[in-house]
Order: sequence, then C-alpha cells, then structure tokens
Amino acid sequence: MEQLGEITPARYPYMQSVQTDRATIMWATLDDGAGSVQYTADGINFGSVTAKSRLFSPLETGLTAAYYQYEANLTGLSPGTPYSYQCLVGGVPVSAGGESIFQTAGPGPFNFFVLGDSGVGDSSFGDKDHQFLIGRQMLLERPALVIHAGDVVYPQGTYETYGLNYFNYYYASMASVPFFPTPGNHDYEVQNAVAYLAVHSVPTATVPAADRGRYYSFDWGNVHFVSLDSNLSLERAVNFGGPMLKWLDNDLRSTRQFWRVVYFHHPPYAAGPNQNDIHSLWIRQYAVPIFEANGVQVVLSGHEHSYQRSQSIRKSSIAAPNTATTYLVSGGGGAFLYPVFDSPFVATGRSMHHYLRVEVRGTRMTAHSIRFDGVEIDSVTLAPQPAFTDDPNTKPVSFQPGPTAGAVVRIVGRALASEEAYVCAEVLPTELSGTSVTISGRPSSLLYVSGSQIYGQLPFTVSGNITVRVTTPNGFVEISV
Repeated sequence: MEQLGEITPARYPYMQSVQTDRATIMWATLDDGAGSVQYTADGINFGSVTAKSRLFSPLETGLTAAYYQYEANLTGLSPGTPYSYQCLVGGVPVSAGGESIFQTAGPGPFNFFVLGDSGVGDSSFGDKDHQFLIGRQMLLERPALVIHAGDVVYPQGTYETYGLNYFNYYYASMASVPFFPTPGNHDYEVQNAVAYLAVHSVPTATVPAADRGRYYSFDWGNVHFVSLDSNLSLERAVNFGGPMLKWLDNDLRSTRQFWRVVYFHHPPYAAGPNQNDIHSLWIRQYAVPIFEANGVQVVLSGHEHSYQRSQSIRKSSIAAPNTATTYLVSGGGGAFLYPVFDSPFVATGRSMHHYLRVEVRGTRMTAHSIRFDGVEIDSVTLAPQPAFTDDPNTKPVSFQPGPTAGAVVRIVGRALASEEAYVCAEVLPTELSGTSVTISGRPSSLLYVSGSQIYGQLPFTVSGNITVRVTTPNGFVEISV
C-alpha cells in the first residue's frame, strides 16, 4: 500500500470527534480501495467498520497528485474505555503515525490541551521551532483531547499547508488523541475554509446542514464544549440573520453539564494589536450576552499571539472571582509573537510561545499555561460559586402550589450542582451530587439537580420571610423570597 508523502493533508490515521459512544478515524492514501477499521477493547472480540472514501483531484487541491481520503465512524462504543484499532485499504494495513489506541469520553477527571495560532511549520528554526517543541510536550503528556483555537495553518489554509504545517507536526499524537478545532482567519483565506472543512470531521448533531463543520458542540466528562466560528458564520449571524447565535443559545440552554466551555478564534476582551478587530467586537456585543445568560464559565480563544488570562468578567465589568466568566487566550502555539497591552480586563499576560494544560476535577478546573519547554508561566484554579438566575423574566425560587408541606421547590441559576442527578424513591435525600438546599435553615428534600436547575420537595410549611440557601462544594448562595 503506497501511502502519502508530505504533499498530502493526512497520510496517517488520526482521531476526530471521539465521544462517549462513538469515534471517527480519518486517513488518506494514493491508492483507491475498500477502506475499513478493525477495533477491539479487549484484544479478543473485534469489530469492523467500513470506511467511506472520497477522491481529491489536483484541480481541487492544488497538489501534484490525486489522493483518496477515508473516514470511518465507529459507534456503539463503551464510555471511558480504551480501544486499539487498525486501518486497512484493500485489506492492506495503513500504518499509524503513533500509537493506534484511543479512549472514549467518560465520567471522572481528565486533562485537555489548548493551543492556537500554531501552523507556521518553519523547521529551519531547529531547536527553536516552538511549534515542534509544543507538539513534543503534547506527545509526552497524552491529554484526553486537544482544543485548537484557530489559525491552524499559516499563511493560508490550503491543502498543502495542512499537510506540511499541521499533520506533519502532530500526527504522532493525532493517532490516539482527538483534535477539536475552530477555524481562524488564516484558515478562511482560501475559499471560505474549504480545506479546513475537508480535513476535519467534527460533531454535526443539531447544527444546520449548511453550516456543519464550522461550529459544533460535544460533551466530555462533566464539560460541555462549544466551538464557534467567529469568521463567516458570525458575519452571517450579525448581518444577515444567520443561525449560529440562535443555535448557540439553544445549545447552551439544552446542556445539563456543570462546566460550559466555549472556544473560537477572536477574543472579546484580550489586549493586543488585534483588540479592535470587528469580529472581536461582534463577539463581545452579540455572543457574550448569550454566554452570560447560560452560565458559561470559561471562554478560550487565539488570534492574539500571546497568553492572556482575564479577570472574572460579567456585563462588561470586573466581577468577584468565580462568579462570572474567565477568558483565556492561547495564541502562542508557534507563530511569531505579539505584545500584550495594558488593560483592566487582563489579569496577566505573557508574550511567549506556550500551550494550556487544563485539568478538570469535578467542580474545579485548573488551567496551567506552559512554556514551549515545559516550564509553567501561570496557573489559575476556577471553582464557580453557585448563583441564582438574574434573568428578570425568571423567578430564581418558586414553590408549587405554595410554601406548604409537600410543595415542589424549583430553583434556577448557575453552577448549582456538579452533575445532573435525580431520585425516584420513597425517602428522598437532602444532598444530591454534592448539593444541598435549606429553607429558612431547615434541609429540603431533593428530587433533581443539575448545573442550572434544582427541584426539591418541601417537607414542612414555612411562612413569612423565607431564606433559601444552596450549598455546593464551591460555596453557597442564599436569597430571601
């Protein structure tokens, strides 16, 4: 089997869109043939999936030769389970560039990487090739997944540059670690990101058919990730009624995960040469209110070639730590660096090549900014405190039919519980997923909890000024009703 050389976007098998019960594997060869993937969790029982193939001609790609791209979708997988796999074309194995094993998403702690503005591909720097050094750290640390914050390649998003400046740098990690990208402005500089869309296969559920590949969402552990397109899809949403922002609001309202992490290329609160870009202003004007209405705790971006960590921000003002949204810029993946300007919104910033190692541990998330040589330059631990909704159209606490014994108590807010859980039993608990509720100092029984809602049953009658307190592992919040 003749595999592809450096002219191709993806000659080695690479992981895309791994989730709790499914995974997508892609690769390319010069030869046409029946593609398939064999996989196993125990080395004894094997599954096999037929891969679909697509011919890419030189007229389409600008490359010197035609090639075939294969995509295999594995379904019915078990959560939190490692699988080994083998790709074949015409019955002949296609060798992987790294370890042929992946693990599906599942409950419990995990780490993920964040990098952006990486695809320079200048090996002439030798031991100063920061993109290579960051890729080596990724291979050593083996994160569960990688978030790419855009400008995957430079100077333009052609098929050739994805081969040279993206896959050639990360293929060893890509064989076992799924990459979840967002498009940057350089990825869009060729035919509205046609090559970017071709070499990636991201989740498509709920995304309008015409926009699939440009934005999407997925869950990993207790984190709901949302990738937005701050280029064409944002322009269409702002100027022509495009669907992305409405989709975003519906998507965030639908999730029950504790963590809501949104990422895209253009940062709304970063300080640097690009701070007045219209796309950053549009994000701040149109997307940030949706983030805040739906309890997004972390926003990741690139575009500014530096590391920046914001203050806790809500309604364009600095808020108390762990009560609002933290914005992280990771634009030091390999491209030349930009200065970091002074700004009241920026808590710390460094003009330095780096990546983020983010550790998710229940209701706490720690983001480490790591220099290209493995030295930590900053870290922050986020522990979002519970909060009642401040939507004027929604009651934060309500009793049905009233505050009498047996009534149902409904509480609406943010960061109310570490995970979604419910109880259907004769004796109801007073603590669920680490969350408890007291009504005027007395424990309430709990029926259901999630990050955004709590339902309980009042075991007693209360009157007068009623104080409702919600307590989680990150603190408590109370209100008089």
